[in-house]
Amino acid sequence: MDSALTIDTPARAAPAARSQVRLHGLAAGFFGLLAFLTLYPIVLHSGTHVAGFDYFNYNWNFWWIRHALHTPGLDVYANDFVMFPNLSNYGYHALTAFWYPLWALLEPLTGTLHAVTVIIFLGAFLNGYLLFVLLRSESVHPGLALLGGAVLQVLPISRYFYYNTHLNLMDWFWLPAHLLLWQQVVAAIDGGRLRQAVGWALVQGIALWGLFLTDLQFPIFLAAVMVPYGLYTLWRSRWRVRLISAGIVAVGVAVALIWFAGPLPAILEFSGELVPGPVEDRPGVPFPGGLLSMADEWWSWARPSVGAFVTVAILLSTIVSVTPLRRRMPPDRWLWFGIMLPPLIFALGPTVQLGDQTIPMPYRWLYTITDGMFRMPWRLAPIFVIAGMIFAGKTWTPLLTGRAILPPRSARVFALAGAFLALAVSIRLYETAPLDPVPYPYTFYETMAAEPYDEYVVFEVPTGIGTGEVLFGDSRAIQLQFYGMTHTRRMVNGFISRAPIENFWYMVYDDPMISWLGQRRYLEPENVAAQLRERIFSWPIGYIVIHQNLIGRDGPTLQEIIGYLNQHDDLVCPFTVEGDAVVYRTRWHPDGCPPRTPPEVAPGEFVIDIGAPGDEVHLGWGWHYREDVFGVTLRWMGEYPQTRLYVDLPPADYTVTITAQAFHEPRTLQLIVNDQPLGTPATVSTDQLAEYTFDLPAEVIGDGDHSEVVFDYDDWRVPAELGLGGDQRRLALAVDWVRFAQQDSGQPTDGS
Repeated sequence: MDSALTIDTPARAAPAARSQVRLHGLAAGFFGLLAFLTLYPIVLHSGTHVAGFDYFNYNWNFWWIRHALHTPGLDVYANDFVMFPNLSNYGYHALTAFWYPLWALLEPLTGTLHAVTVIIFLGAFLNGYLLFVLLRSESVHPGLALLGGAVLQVLPISRYFYYNTHLNLMDWFWLPAHLLLWQQVVAAIDGGRLRQAVGWALVQGIALWGLFLTDLQFPIFLAAVMVPYGLYTLWRSRWRVRLISAGIVAVGVAVALIWFAGPLPAILEFSGELVPGPVEDRPGVPFPGGLLSMADEWWSWARPSVGAFVTVAILLSTIVSVTPLRRRMPPDRWLWFGIMLPPLIFALGPTVQLGDQTIPMPYRWLYTITDGMFRMPWRLAPIFVIAGMIFAGKTWTPLLTGRAILPPRSARVFALAGAFLALAVSIRLYETAPLDPVPYPYTFYETMAAEPYDEYVVFEVPTGIGTGEVLFGDSRAIQLQFYGMTHTRRMVNGFISRAPIENFWYMVYDDPMISWLGQRRYLEPENVAAQLRERIFSWPIGYIVIHQNLIGRDGPTLQEIIGYLNQHDDLVCPFTVEGDAVVYRTRWHPDGCPPRTPPEVAPGEFVIDIGAPGDEVHLGWGWHYREDVFGVTLRWMGEYPQTRLYVDLPPADYTVTITAQAFHEPRTLQLIVNDQPLGTPATVSTDQLAEYTFDLPAEVIGDGDHSEVVFDYDDWRVPAELGLGGDQRRLALAVDWVRFAQQDSGQPTDGS
């Protein structure tokens, strides 16, 4: 029997198949381990910490898809749940629906944060493994195929995507996956297996749909490799018409799916002005530094780099390819060299600076034809890496397997081990990016979710809005969208990848209420009150949540916001204080408002512990941040000529007792309740905290609802102006607590 015919016999095929299974099992284990080494902080801190600024967006995206699919009347691609009251077109939003089925499967079992961690890990694994499979399909040595897959998996730009929870842009496995699928189509057609070819074309169409649902930029990424590779296979095939027909089937299936189960209708209906900015602001990979080194903060979008390993490997491969050793190498390696160059050139950005010479780059053309929507040229760098690794693998495989170059197997092993070590060192594999703690799990959001009133807005303060092009306000306020998954209501804050500027520009500076609560405009009391009154009942607004940690306790803004809202009892009322959040329920809310009665520490005796957690529900204008002085919690007043408290009390005669201490010099204090002065003013000493009492008649307190207590003092001083440190606050009196004791409860009634 001819030996050439015995290769495909079952006896010989079975060991070969087992060998391939072992090889792919080894590769899967390798890329799984490498994914863990790359992502171990994310994996080990899953559920307690999150990766990057955008974590909130992708967690919310998946929740929104499920919420919209399960709620009658909602449309996945038309949404007013963020940037309310605008109905936003989500056609260009990075919804990343491809990963939704996996999230929907895992989230009920693990929670959304763990589900997203699994997605990040799986994306990293597939990046390495599928490029390995593609390299093997191109007859690249197994060791080099492992190395090539590792290069893509741990590329600094790939790690940037992992450590910023960019689930939409970490998915570079789509490129080798589609090349592999097309190889199956070509092989089936060349082998005369037409049914099989149609089947693979249908699979490729479904995969194109999945790619489109991952991110709208991936069709651009895929075209960079599929168009030249497809033309190459078309040139080599005898069955060009059949290949073209298979391609049309794949694209047709994809377009149909994108239309009936994707964003295409929304994209075609999108209208409005975007804000891409000038092309000169778009960051590219610095030349040559970004190709020869790695940025210190590789997790920052403004510092892209690929590291030295890729560049050196491709340069060496190019040099070797033009030596006499080239006779051993397959000529189609130059195809991949050619595919590699355009994405590399585009990735350099709009301009390359060589000494004093400024060179405009072709990226400007790409930016123009995409209307500025392709904003980050460096995102094309992984395409350069994928094609470059195929070029390098095809270049070195004949040399690595040929006896004349590296005869002993041990030498080959050491050469590959050295290459892996060089890769790990050059991209600082040991270095991880910082993570942020998971947002505090406020229970009041769960209370909101349990309420049967669906159609209201949760208004978060400070206000912040953003798109993939611009962020307005405190960027942390935009992340409050994360809580939307818990309370399930509409909100003003939030993020949309692409949104027309006219839909939210007014929120930045032109809206007295939203702009003031975002700290971008001074308070206009009457205008804000009018807007609150209208919006509370027309939107409607159910709750207003003040996030004190995002505003800053040591400035005047927080006391202004809390004081203003506490003043308007006809519109809002304090609902609860939890952690850093002060929550107000509006007068629209069907459940009404809880009374603002201080804790009753004894029968008929109500005490406000100034400076203790929860005192915010009583504070008016004029209070500084809380302080702990030798175990005593207190606040200073003095920012305004008068300082206010608000309280609800049962109707009765009261004795009001205040523990206070004056700053720097004695202060005269007059207590005024509901515009009525109480008794004679007291002189507050500077020596220590002391008690000062005032009689509060029942006729002054009336029905006891929304009583305003005013502390009227004669002056204040600034410590820094007195040479007493750097404190720039106006200080008049420090107050520890205020007690309201019904006069028939046994408390003294004489003033002091």
